[in-house]
Amino acid sequence: MKKSTWGIIMLCAVMVWAAGCGQAKTGSSDEAIQNAKAMEAPTEEKVKYLVNQAKAMYNSDEFQDTVNVAQYVLRYLDKDSQQAKDLLEMAKKDLMAAGEGAMADMKKKFSF
Repeated sequence: MKKSTWGIIMLCAVMVWAAGCGQAKTGSSDEAIQNAKAMEAPTEEKVKYLVNQAKAMYNSDEFQDTVNVAQYVLRYLDKDSQQAKDLLEMAKKDLMAAGEGAMADMKKKFSF
């Protein structure tokens, strides 16, 4: 295999592993954010918790929830969190791709 293919495989494996190392995923972005607000912990711990939640949401193809959590981290807790920035970028790309796919499907269904 090419080096780039191995790199992608390794990146995916690391993302899956990292998501599994945190706490269990909550039901939604709103629930994760409320849990973080209720935590009596330093900001760094809240960021870590929310980034792990966002990773788990991303790995479950819950891209809008990933965006919501990552944006919350960047807006209210740590504007410099590289992990939150990376998750936000990946989730936005996947949301755009899903939207483009849905548009293509609609065009196929309604074309004569």
